[in-house]
Parts: sequence; C-alpha cells; structure tokens
Amino acid sequence: MYQQFKRVNRSWIPVAREVISLLLWVTQRLLRVLLRRPMIDIVLLVFVLWLIARFVNTVLLPRPEPVLIQPAAVFEGR
Repeated sequence: MYQQFKRVNRSWIPVAREVISLLLWVTQRLLRVLLRRPMIDIVLLVFVLWLIARFVNTVLLPRPEPVLIQPAAVFEGR
C-alpha cells in the first residue's frame, strides 16, 4: 500500500505568523475578560506584561558581551 505524503514547508515564516496570530488572539481574549473586572485585574495584567517584557529582554535578546575588555585602571604613584 503506497501512501503519498504532502511536502512539509519547513520555513520559519509561516510558523512565526501562526505564533504571532495566536499571541494576538490570546491577548485579545485576555483583555476582553480582564477589562470587565475590577481595577486589580488591570494591575495584574500590567505586571504580567512587565514579566513578559523582562523575559524577552533577558532571555530572547541577551546583551552581547564586549569583545574588548578594558583593563582595570592602575594609578601610578610618584
């Protein structure tokens, strides 16, 4: 029995589109639910967004280490 397989597109662009659209959908649903609630939920939402931004800044976009490391300052006395 012969089974034909579809060719798999291994490009990262369609995957990135799906991930971004899913994130936007989840954000929209969260905002729709949270904005019906009291003020404490908005504060929690801001806190979660701060955590996500901190994660992106530290894990996904790490700061490059300097190539040239400056030597420690040595002061010469007279």
